[in-house]
Amino acid sequence: MSDKKKYQPANRFLYWLLIGVIVRLFLKLKLRTVFDRTGLEDLIKNGGPALVLSTHNSNLDFLFAGVELRPNVVTFVGSHHFTTNKITRFFIKISHAITKKMFCADVSTIISIMRARDAGQIIVLYPEGRLTCSGLSVKVTEGTVELVKKLGIDVYWLTQDGAYKSVPKWAGLKFRPGKVVVHGGKLFAKEDLKTMSKEQISKAISEALYHDEDKVLTDVEYRCKTPAEGLQGILYKCPVCGETFKMSSSGDILKCEACGAEWRLDNKYVLHGPVFDHINAWYQWEQDNIDTSVPIDSEVTVATPGEDGLLVKDAGKGHFHVDRDNIVFKGEVFGKPLEFTESTKVITAFPASVRDHVSLYSGRVLYYFMPEPDRTAAVYWVQYLDKVVEEREKTVSAGE
Repeated sequence: MSDKKKYQPANRFLYWLLIGVIVRLFLKLKLRTVFDRTGLEDLIKNGGPALVLSTHNSNLDFLFAGVELRPNVVTFVGSHHFTTNKITRFFIKISHAITKKMFCADVSTIISIMRARDAGQIIVLYPEGRLTCSGLSVKVTEGTVELVKKLGIDVYWLTQDGAYKSVPKWAGLKFRPGKVVVHGGKLFAKEDLKTMSKEQISKAISEALYHDEDKVLTDVEYRCKTPAEGLQGILYKCPVCGETFKMSSSGDILKCEACGAEWRLDNKYVLHGPVFDHINAWYQWEQDNIDTSVPIDSEVTVATPGEDGLLVKDAGKGHFHVDRDNIVFKGEVFGKPLEFTESTKVITAFPASVRDHVSLYSGRVLYYFMPEPDRTAAVYWVQYLDKVVEEREKTVSAGE
């Protein structure tokens, strides 16, 4: 392999300054993070090559992982969409992170990961492929098992208990100090991978990465004067009257404007009100009650990268349709007609920003689709596709 094709890790001094000093102090002092490294001692001492599979509970997960694995300079595999923003593009560049086009065939990412392995790196991967909306794990992406087999190196797991509560996806980047515990352990030795079946590997990964934020650090209070604000972004269906997109929030109160039912969210993330006392139980109820025979049809605003690779937020408009089989867009982008159809067997999940958009790649181009007139529908779209995939898998299993 030529020098040009060898993986070059981030500058060790710069990495140490940012992760080992600045970020470490921020996480410990601001978010009261505890770094439990007892299960990772051999990895921290010996370094790579190794693969770390991490849960994805908050937008800060890569920071937690970097500090946990210090003093090693690790290689992160992150979403390609971060390169469409000037600030995150800069940090992707200086950290020498590997980017992946999520839920899209991306051979270049595999090649880059293999080069990082050959360079003896610790590679940190988030195999769920997207950030959880509710604090409950989502399905590990297709291809994870094949990658683990192909790399043939030791594999570890990592999680960040309390990270979701400290920076919930639906609340924006607002920090809620309480407690975060970062910990992990060894999942597979490289020797064992040679004899393990794909089914055994898949089961072990799913079990190791299963995470339910409602069952960890339950006695910790997460300081916030307005804990419920933004929660209607994921809890959009009232369990009392059944109305959708009529929820509102203010301070610590979530309210249905249709029937007047109210819930108070306390600083331990317990809901006080009718039917549900935890967020992810409510969220799962919403998804369970989606009728996938009724397709999604909505007008959308489209965002996509321009010629410089940076995101253009109002690049076009059109109609967005999703049913059990296909995802269809018809409209105009950058003043030109655009139409495509993607199979739900290929696009199996929607990464999303709460109360804003869902995203997907078509023709290897990234598109954000923002529901109009109410962008709260974005999470409903996420749940709809998750339900479609879930029903399909149950049908396949029943036929075996």
